[in-house]
Amino acid sequence: MSEQRSVGLISADPSPTLLALLARTKVDFLVLDAEQTAVTVSECAGVVQRLAGSGVQVAVRVPDLETNTLVAFANTGVAEIVLPQVRTVDELERAYDATQYPPLGSRPKQVNPSSAFGMDYSLTPRLTVLFETHQAVDNVKEFAASEAFGGGWVGPTDLAADLKRHGQHGPDAVSEATQRVVDVLAEAGKSVGLPAPGLSDAASVFSRGADRCAVYWERELASLLVGFAKQRAA
Repeated sequence: MSEQRSVGLISADPSPTLLALLARTKVDFLVLDAEQTAVTVSECAGVVQRLAGSGVQVAVRVPDLETNTLVAFANTGVAEIVLPQVRTVDELERAYDATQYPPLGSRPKQVNPSSAFGMDYSLTPRLTVLFETHQAVDNVKEFAASEAFGGGWVGPTDLAADLKRHGQHGPDAVSEATQRVVDVLAEAGKSVGLPAPGLSDAASVFSRGADRCAVYWERELASLLVGFAKQRAA
């Protein structure tokens, strides 16, 4: 595996309290979910600044693959951009071109937090692919071979829907597709992450061969509150 195991959170509601707790507890990473949510570029930039120096890596799942969107989120200084609904290596490499400075790409050299306000253009976000379509799963080896590929994630909910739309209805279809992605990327020495129902389930993610585990913070919090309600009822 390409790197050590890490555990982090996915959130679409990065409150000041959550960010303070993340910085204090030194959780490995936070993925901001800006896809089909209210998380803005400005809010993303604020999170990056709040967690600067804490050791918590900030990633963002962007809403689309448009060049302006990618450049705007890259300019916030995030360490990682998660690309949703990617199907081909060409899409990944276009995103790479948009987020890399010349000579590797076409990104304008702007004065912003990601460039230390014009003093350092050496830092750019790594691009990770969210495997949530059958085409992406089919092309996993090609993704792993691309220099633009910085790692992968599996989105099981959307992947299940896409597989079903394309005639793969079996009860093990999602599990088998997920394991294919994990196995191919692990064998290639690439990072690969999976979601977990809760923090206590991280071991099951790592047992499948992934090196990154992400927990949906709002789901984890809701589960905790349901548990409190059950205790009251008892």
